[in-house]
Amino acid sequence: MKIIKLTKAQDIGSYQPSDALVSVQKMAMSLGRPLLLAGKPGVGKTQFAHWVANQSFENFNKNVFQFNTKSTSVFADLFYEYDAVSHFRDANIKTAAVANDAKTAADYITLTALGFAVLCAKGLIVDDEEIQKIIKQSKQKLKIGDADLRAKSVVLIDEIDKAPRDFPNDLLYEIENLSFSIKEINKTITLNDQEKENVVIILTSNDEKNLPDAFLRRCLFYYIDFPSEAELKAIVAKKLTINGVDFTANERDGLDEKMFWFFKIYEAKTIDKKPSTSECIDWINYLKEHDLLDKSIQQCKNSFSCLIKKNEDLQELNKLFPDLVAKNVLDNY
Repeated sequence: MKIIKLTKAQDIGSYQPSDALVSVQKMAMSLGRPLLLAGKPGVGKTQFAHWVANQSFENFNKNVFQFNTKSTSVFADLFYEYDAVSHFRDANIKTAAVANDAKTAADYITLTALGFAVLCAKGLIVDDEEIQKIIKQSKQKLKIGDADLRAKSVVLIDEIDKAPRDFPNDLLYEIENLSFSIKEINKTITLNDQEKENVVIILTSNDEKNLPDAFLRRCLFYYIDFPSEAELKAIVAKKLTINGVDFTANERDGLDEKMFWFFKIYEAKTIDKKPSTSECIDWINYLKEHDLLDKSIQQCKNSFSCLIKKNEDLQELNKLFPDLVAKNVLDNY
């Protein structure tokens, strides 16, 4: 089989944000404000941060410093992690080897997304032995070499709407001042106004929960709509023509038909879990590389698993399109 496996570089390279989104991002950078991207899952919110980091108009770190928000996240998690369990364990091992190591709390601290970006903004130059130890440990954990580091960073705080209610408000001071304290070693790192320009913050939300007004006032906002049929077809074609592989005339006709059916499913009000852009790409990728793209929808009966992910939605699909059932498109489910 010849399923196209996009590398990270190819995936980013084939991503094309709208002019309006690019304009809002430049505005956010100019104002020194975070950009909050909202939209349904799969519309390219996370990918946009990687696209920004790889643009030539700024000399950013090519690796986005990403923080994946959890329901248990607190604001300090954005800056560093302290492995208290390992510290406690090692402190209670009564061996000469451990005793001679004389480990301190700094040995158990590593920087996370925003903390690493803040230290990069200072050029990783801090006249403090413990902070330098933490930087070294963090680079090893993230597998980032000195040659790959730049002062400017893109920080992605992904799916902030998953966090507890107080999390966004707790971030307000830290995001505006880009200062944080490591309480375990009683050290504070603060950026001056010029250094703050080196940190670009992008937040994403799946629009599943309202965010506090005070937090929204300090962000620029952009909602990424789900692409139109023509836009999605262009996205799919661009993603799947990597390395010069193109569509035949028959495949282009087949792509039109498959896009028609994709949007019939996507726009159905009774389908709960809507297929996303990435699922559409997977579907077309499978059909193309198994010589099914130029075949009728009735010959693609085993491919709907790429789009339908819940039994309830499958039943709704049966009700919506009984002609497909009659033609045995879905009878294998």
